[in-house]
Amino acid sequence: MFFRKMKRQTSAPSLDELSALDSEISKYESLIENAPLKLLEQKERERTTMPAPDDLEQRQRERRFYADLSRGQIINERRYRTRNTVLFVLLLAATASVCWWIYTELVRHGVLS
Repeated sequence: MFFRKMKRQTSAPSLDELSALDSEISKYESLIENAPLKLLEQKERERTTMPAPDDLEQRQRERRFYADLSRGQIINERRYRTRNTVLFVLLLAATASVCWWIYTELVRHGVLS
């Protein structure tokens, strides 16, 4: 009811409104005209951009691992590896000496000449 009684005002838009509409229309027209160029630039950028290396995830995981380790943990790990290396060298020396002993005994008893 209330809306039926209201009269519509039919006045011409002001110059400010017209200039705002014109500027918006020109903005959209320039957007439409420049769209193919922007698409070509984007495709060229994608084509020339190098992809991430395959081992990027591995390097990030190593970086997180070493960042999480404290200095004491690193020292303990080095000590453990050094001890294992020393034991491995001793094992090789013992194996070589036993092989040499067997060889000299075989030569002494005439099995090998």
